Amino acid sequence: MSTARALRWLLVGLAMPGVVHAGRPLTTDDATILEPKACQLEAWVDRSRVATDFWAAPACNFGGNFEWQLGASRTHMDGQGALSQAYVQGKTVFVSVDDNPWGVGLTVGVQRFPLRETESGWNNLYAIVPVSFQLGAPDRLLHLNAGWFRNSAEKRDLTLWGIAFEAPLAGIPLTVVGEVFGENASRPFYRVGGKWTQIAKNLDVDLTYVARSGGTKSEKFVSVGLYYKLENASP
Repeated sequence: MSTARALRWLLVGLAMPGVVHAGRPLTTDDATILEPKACQLEAWVDRSRVATDFWAAPACNFGGNFEWQLGASRTHMDGQGALSQAYVQGKTVFVSVDDNPWGVGLTVGVQRFPLRETESGWNNLYAIVPVSFQLGAPDRLLHLNAGWFRNSAEKRDLTLWGIAFEAPLAGIPLTVVGEVFGENASRPFYRVGGKWTQIAKNLDVDLTYVARSGGTKSEKFVSVGLYYKLENASP
C-alpha cells in the first residue's frame, strides 16, 4: 500500500467517531450496565460516500457491578479492507438510571489504530463519566458525558463530551434518538434517527444519520445496527 493510500485510510478511520462506546445506536454513554451473568452483542455498519466501516462489540458482566466490552472495526475502501480501530473497556455504575431517576457511572478503556505508521498499539487511554436522567418516564432519557482521551500519536490530551436523548413513541415499538458529541479540538458530530425495539426477543435494530457540520464526505454517513442481549450467559 502506498504512503498516500495508507494516509487516506488512516484519515477515514479516524473520521469515524469511535472513542466513546455506548448502547446502540448512541455514541454518548449511559449510566447503565448489564446485569450479572448477562452478555450482549452490538454490531453495526457505518456507510459514507468514501468508505464502509463494519463494527462488532460484544460485552459481558461476569458477576458483580462491572461490565467488560471488546470492540473492533474493519474499514473497506477502494476495494480493500483492513482493521482500522479496536478497543477494550470496563464500565461500572455507582447509581443506575435503570432503578433511579438519575444515574452516574465510569467507563475506562484503551484504544488502538492499527493503520498508523507509529503509535499503532494499545496506548490511547480514555475515561468517561456518564450521567443519565429519567425525563418523566423510565424509558425517556437524557445522557450527559464528560471525559478524557490521550491521543498518543499527537502526544496530547483531549476533552470528550456528549449530550443525547432517547424518547419512545406512544403505541409503536420505536424510540427516537438524537445526540451531539465530540472533543475540544474539533467540530462536533451529531446523530439523529431511531431504533425499533423488540423486533424479536431481546433484539433491537436501529437506523441513524451521522454528520459533522462542514465535514468531509467521510464524516457524513448512515449507520445501521443491531443489539442482541443474552441473559444468564455465564456460569
